[in-house]
Amino acid sequence: MRARTLVAALGTRNIARASTPLFFGGFLRSPFGTTAAAAAAATTQRASVAMPVSTEAATTTAAKTPAHPIAAVAQLRSTSDKFRNLLDVAHCAGLARSRGASMLFLPECFGFMGESAEQTLREAEDPSRLEAAGGGGPGGELAAALEAAVRGAAAGTAPGGTTGVPSPPVDSLLDGLRTIARASGLWISGGGVHVSGAPPEDGSKEGRPRVYNTHVVLDADGALRASYQKIHLFDVSIPGKVDLRESRTTAPGTRLVVCNSPVGRLGVTTCYDMRFPEVYTELVGTMGAQVLLLPSAFTVPTGAAHWHTLLRARAIENQCYVLAAAQYGRHNARRDSFGHSLAVDPWGKILADAGGYPTAEEAETGQDDRTTPEPPSIVTAEIDLSRIDSIRQRMPIDLHRSSARF
Repeated sequence: MRARTLVAALGTRNIARASTPLFFGGFLRSPFGTTAAAAAAATTQRASVAMPVSTEAATTTAAKTPAHPIAAVAQLRSTSDKFRNLLDVAHCAGLARSRGASMLFLPECFGFMGESAEQTLREAEDPSRLEAAGGGGPGGELAAALEAAVRGAAAGTAPGGTTGVPSPPVDSLLDGLRTIARASGLWISGGGVHVSGAPPEDGSKEGRPRVYNTHVVLDADGALRASYQKIHLFDVSIPGKVDLRESRTTAPGTRLVVCNSPVGRLGVTTCYDMRFPEVYTELVGTMGAQVLLLPSAFTVPTGAAHWHTLLRARAIENQCYVLAAAQYGRHNARRDSFGHSLAVDPWGKILADAGGYPTAEEAETGQDDRTTPEPPSIVTAEIDLSRIDSIRQRMPIDLHRSSARF
């Protein structure tokens, strides 16, 4: 699918960095050579052309420093193979670095897409890995493979093939993500990883175990800057199309999270949260978010009907940027995701779209003439924070909201 990379460039602003998470009123405010290496090389080869950006943008970005920070929004097709998933993330990180990005945004379930509730629970991350600060990370073959994938994608090289190459064990997705952050020099938003330790479904010790769907933000040293537990869980049944009950395996979070970053102050959410606009009013109006994160694994029916509309609405009504990394394609026999990783500006303009299945309108008219690259891929957009101020000065929605009486 042709990416739309229409970049607003109206000014600059420096974002202060802070290092210590703070709690305010119940809300968390987080500041600012081996067979596996050969597998990494093959991932670079498989996805080296899957970056839907214009040739002009690619050449000019390399030639000069961008006026504003660049966000790279990934599109993945995760499976139950954690190693291959991490290779795809590493590949996206290398592409992002080659495009001058300062931060990479990953979709929900970036490191694991299970085929059953039991598998999801069994493969959940140990909560101790969240607290590993910047010191964690795999060693040996796994680390070498991830570092090689980052370097290969950044350099545009694609050596070798890996058919039948065994995958090394992955003890921790978060440790793997830390390795990728350090190797690429990027901040990374990991849009959703299952972390164990949630209370059982019925509240008793003997009840069915559950996890938290946790969105993490790591800095370029691999240190944890923020973690958010998804609040709104996707329990939806559309006869003949969708039958998912996230609450069977996942416990809801209870706190909203913001985090300073190189691209602005982030409002950290996940997927189904986007259908609840009051969340974003709080994140922006009270907690000062400038860039809303909505990483997702949207189903095809709901994505075709609502994805673009919901994301543009959240940007328009809050007058801020929206970045929504997405899963795309067939993960397993039970799961298929809509795709269309997006970057949207504060006026609701789509700056970049990674492509995916046809929207409802395209399916009805038969006018979907676009080609979507195979994942993993990225799209990029410059984040001009002065654009937010310009739009809010001309249309002061927040002032009008606070003065309204009804």
